[in-house]
Amino acid sequence: MATKVCAAAPIAARMLQRTLRASLLVTAFLIVAVAWGQPGRTALGHTGRNGHTQKGDSTEQIPRGLTTWTIDERFGTVIPTVPDTIPHLFQNDNRTEGRYGTYNTTGNLGAPRMSRIYNGNQDAMMGEPFVFAKPYSYVLQSVKDCAYTNTKSPITNLSYMSQGNKTNGDDRLRALFATNAGKRAGMGFKVDYLYGRGYFEQQQQSSIAAKIFGSYRGERYQMHSAYVLDRTKNAENGGLEEDAYITHPEYYSTKYAPADMPVRLQDAYNRLKINSLFLTHCYKLGYYQWIDAEDRRVKSGPAFTDSTHHAGAPLVSSDSLPQPAPSTVPDSAMTRAFVPVAAFIHTLNVDHNRRYYIDHRSADGFYAERFYENPGDSINDMTRYISVQNTLAIEMSEGFRPWVKTGMRLFAKHEFSSFSLPDKERRQQASHYNYITLGAQLMRRSGSMFHYNVLGEMRTTGSDWGEFNVEGDFSFHIPIRKDSLKLAVNGFIRNEEPSYYYRHFHSTVAWWDKDLQKVFRARAEASLAWRKTRLTATFETIQHHTFWQQLQQLPDDSDSQTTTSSPQAIMRYAVSPMQATGNVQLLQLSLNQDFTLGPLNWENRLTLQKTSDERVLPLPLFNAWSNLYLLFRIAKVLRTEIGADVTYYTQYYAPAYSPMVGAYAVQDEAWRTKLGNYPWVNVYANFHLKNCRFYIMMSHVNCGSGHYFMVPHYPTNQRVFRFGISWNFFN
Repeated sequence: MATKVCAAAPIAARMLQRTLRASLLVTAFLIVAVAWGQPGRTALGHTGRNGHTQKGDSTEQIPRGLTTWTIDERFGTVIPTVPDTIPHLFQNDNRTEGRYGTYNTTGNLGAPRMSRIYNGNQDAMMGEPFVFAKPYSYVLQSVKDCAYTNTKSPITNLSYMSQGNKTNGDDRLRALFATNAGKRAGMGFKVDYLYGRGYFEQQQQSSIAAKIFGSYRGERYQMHSAYVLDRTKNAENGGLEEDAYITHPEYYSTKYAPADMPVRLQDAYNRLKINSLFLTHCYKLGYYQWIDAEDRRVKSGPAFTDSTHHAGAPLVSSDSLPQPAPSTVPDSAMTRAFVPVAAFIHTLNVDHNRRYYIDHRSADGFYAERFYENPGDSINDMTRYISVQNTLAIEMSEGFRPWVKTGMRLFAKHEFSSFSLPDKERRQQASHYNYITLGAQLMRRSGSMFHYNVLGEMRTTGSDWGEFNVEGDFSFHIPIRKDSLKLAVNGFIRNEEPSYYYRHFHSTVAWWDKDLQKVFRARAEASLAWRKTRLTATFETIQHHTFWQQLQQLPDDSDSQTTTSSPQAIMRYAVSPMQATGNVQLLQLSLNQDFTLGPLNWENRLTLQKTSDERVLPLPLFNAWSNLYLLFRIAKVLRTEIGADVTYYTQYYAPAYSPMVGAYAVQDEAWRTKLGNYPWVNVYANFHLKNCRFYIMMSHVNCGSGHYFMVPHYPTNQRVFRFGISWNFFN
């Protein structure tokens, strides 16, 4: 039985039921929190260099003895990170729209998404040739963002998030386990499972992602490895037959509930199967040096004897370390550290990915073109991507002598790629490519005021010969009182071929082989940060900008269609890659501004962006996210955030979603529609107690105006109750 959209009585009943349920959960949680948090328990904290516990909301949630880091996928450089234990904005970690609401999405959890904020990180030579995975990057595990761990005791994290009910809601379960095998070796695994049922017909998504990782960090030899397995299945409904079901329900005698609104596709799916293997390791050459209690090098120190020699470390001869008169520093305040001089690095990346597009009812009239027929008039297309990359690098370490202020790397990379597509007889045909890339890097990572990194690389063989990438970043830290003024500048210049799938693609309903020109891109970005203020300015120019273009047409017999059918209900769709004929410029200004007044906190993320050609690069002129909340503690132990956030952006021709390629495409100019100028408001309560985080949220509380589209013909979810919990267990 159809019901009115956002009908008052049913919604009130459901909200009352969920509010009572949430109140009981919160009450029970508060009772446990107060009881458990009484004196006698040790608060979680991060142990500093001198063994003191650092206080503050940003670090007090980090368990003692736990450190995490990611690594540079090129060379295995260790990048320190904060463990995923920080409670702030935990309620937004499971949102498809992103933590700051900057992504457009077709619907519920697991749906494909696209950022409204242009960040310039398009496919580079080190990018992702398998472009079909990009809209799902937030649910796919990746070797690039693998967080390695070192922990004094095994750690287990269990997280569960849910929204809606068992008929149309979403569920997500994540599990992480990490442990050490000695002081230098760590290992673990992470599993992420989600299932989204969807509020509209044919909208369900499912995903299972698993990652196994391990590391060894010795003085001379270091190794990091990870294996990732991802499986996603996304049901495709092609959007609503008519937007008026949402925007103007008064037009219809029958009042449709979301699940009853007719959609364009009934039995279509996108599926991804991704397997990735990553290994990086290096061997360092160097010597040992005495370090005093303040981390300063000591030119003289105790003689190297068996009593001062570290187990397993070779004795250093007197020739390598001069030994003048004995130091006045007590032996007990000195330690011996390994100083790397050079390193040999090897990195291996192996990818085996497949993408399927399936439609068992393809005769429903959604597709504008068919390039060959399948048995039973169905669609079952597959493409395969295989890549093997080996990178060898030689590094001269920064700072092995006081006068060596810069580190340097020379590297060579070999890449083998294979792309498989069907031919006209539906037989898989593979195309193979071999590339050799040469490059160099200069970097300065030590020091308190000035850091920089400059890298250049060029492909010297293969069909993409002449591609190059030059990128760099510089940062300055100027101490002012008890804080510092931070100035950062980064940018790149790139000349590269569009991704293979922009040039070649074969399927039942989409087919092209195009000779596209190289894309030249130059980008410069500068940011200034002071306390709770961050201002960023960006300029980018793109020659031969490459993008997906949606194509729409009415059927030949459209004049014979019933008068009740709107153009949207009978429209036929196609998609094709396009290139802009001239240069496209982008100017972007963003401001991050936070305010604090006692327990009241106000966070803002504001972005202005303007493109020279909105027909090929559509972006909203203004995008805003604002979060107002109260931060306090209950019984001095239960950290509590109660607030609301809002997302808003101005109207623009938002990219459409194309099921045929599972990606976003620029709208057909003859049929395009503007979206935006609508706020999405969420209210929430976020709690944290020792090892546990917990939240409740009512998202899209202002539902009812009828203009809640982020993607053409794909309405967002209406008012939804959400909750989640994350618990860390330490042995």
